[in-house]
Amino acid sequence: MSLKESISRVLPKDKEYELFHFQSKPRETHPLVSQKSSSSIQSDQIKTIKIEHFITLAHESLIFFGIELFIYITINHLENTTEKLLFVSKADTNGQNVSNAKIGPITQVILNHIIQIPIDNYLQEIIPKNPIESTETENTINSKTITKSTGTKEALKILLERHRGNYIKPQVIQPYKISNYPKPIKTKISLFTRSEPQYLFPSSGENPKKHVLGGEGLLKWWLKILDSLILNTFQNDENLQLKLQIPAEDPKIIERYFKNLQNNNWKVGDIFNGNDKDLALYKIPLFPDDPKARFLEHLVVENRAKNVDLRQFWIELQARQEFRLGVTVSVIGIEGFLKTVDNHNDNNDSILLSRRHFKKLKNYITGEDYSDTEGALESYKNIDNYLESQLDQSGMKIIGNFVKPVKPDNLTTATTTSSTVNVLTPVRRKAKEQPVINNLTTQVRKKQKK
Repeated sequence: MSLKESISRVLPKDKEYELFHFQSKPRETHPLVSQKSSSSIQSDQIKTIKIEHFITLAHESLIFFGIELFIYITINHLENTTEKLLFVSKADTNGQNVSNAKIGPITQVILNHIIQIPIDNYLQEIIPKNPIESTETENTINSKTITKSTGTKEALKILLERHRGNYIKPQVIQPYKISNYPKPIKTKISLFTRSEPQYLFPSSGENPKKHVLGGEGLLKWWLKILDSLILNTFQNDENLQLKLQIPAEDPKIIERYFKNLQNNNWKVGDIFNGNDKDLALYKIPLFPDDPKARFLEHLVVENRAKNVDLRQFWIELQARQEFRLGVTVSVIGIEGFLKTVDNHNDNNDSILLSRRHFKKLKNYITGEDYSDTEGALESYKNIDNYLESQLDQSGMKIIGNFVKPVKPDNLTTATTTSSTVNVLTPVRRKAKEQPVINNLTTQVRKKQKK
């Protein structure tokens, strides 16, 4: 099923939306976890492919939701394994969700779609880690590459020497394909939760329409989404691992978060498959803009990376500023095998982009001021114009199909109603409704006062 069809099922009926799904071209990258050896033989036997997805939704020409995801495919012929890891980098709203679309179901549908894209879709045209190689002949001194960091004087010199025949233009290595890889494919999901005023939309925390949930509420929100996702997509067998780690928190306290979850496999810990005495350097993955990765880099700078084991890593991590401000932060990990991958999920909904175009479009969204409506409007105009003028592309128009079920208790006539309509059917409530909140936390509601 396409993302367009899936997401229409959770968007308010008859409301029109526009979905922008950007995907970077698959690119070979460094291993997620530092390797003890980096020989050329090992490099040929272990391949890591990185793909970035950026998905945003608009309604009435206003961007109101965005999510940034990374896919890492690790093919290890030495251990005869293939892993696909989905790293949830950031998800955010900006207070412009005027249609009251439910962000929780939207997020779950997107994750479900991305996690089930067959890895063969990503392995057809892989950009090499070093796409440019030097080519030397007896008649050339050496090859020179002009990059953004090359000064004007140096660039002119290189061009002159090329014209004279002393320098030649470096050869560009063509993308390659991988068709042979170990099976079955293990699937992982990893994310870090921490409450912030904004993640993707600058200054959106200043928008009074945006409600920011605290650390504990945000963690529960994500657990609810992932718990439901697991039931739908993962095999419930001995290979399934569901882990939650809250640095410096008592395990008994952490276990309380599992109380209302449907899966009984949740445990305290992580999916990094290490013992307390293992060096953190060789177990903790290096995700982009991730506090764990930043701390590992800090240990490298201090020349302590090969002296800190996993137990000490978690102890020291919780002492860092990101973890000690009294806000609940957590690391969630899921590992297992998918039920059946939807081979018809060919990801035709995405716009495949070069690194330059991907960065440009992403910056149009993350570079605006979202303290008011203007930022959401400008970002929409910018990406819409750029797609049309530069790429002859456009967003996907979607008509919502979701109708909120009518509960029998809601059919009684209420004496008072809210002035703000935030339901999809003409239902009157007994009690005054809570104010509308347009954020990732729209699925979390406080009990009404009696």
